[in-house]
Amino acid sequence: MSITDFVQKIPAPVWLYAFWILLHFVAPHLYVYFCTPATILGFIASPFVAPAPHCSAFRWVIYNGGNTITSMWVVLGGWLLQKLIFPTTVSTVTDKSS
Repeated sequence: MSITDFVQKIPAPVWLYAFWILLHFVAPHLYVYFCTPATILGFIASPFVAPAPHCSAFRWVIYNGGNTITSMWVVLGGWLLQKLIFPTTVSTVTDKSS
């Protein structure tokens, strides 16, 4: 099995979840770098830079990314619980007309 075959077999929701994890990981680092630098000048400029559109976007990704990841854990837990409580059974159908 090649890597492309493996990647194509991964369901779309898994890619979406991985994308949100990536965004949630990257956004705080970018926020600190661009919006709250760890310098005296960064401290002084912070109240002026924090309302900027890019800083608001980083905060939005951080907040909503965390909520999305939490929701996806709930969905995964519910799916696993459903599999444990109602396991799929293989039924054999026999033809009784013969």
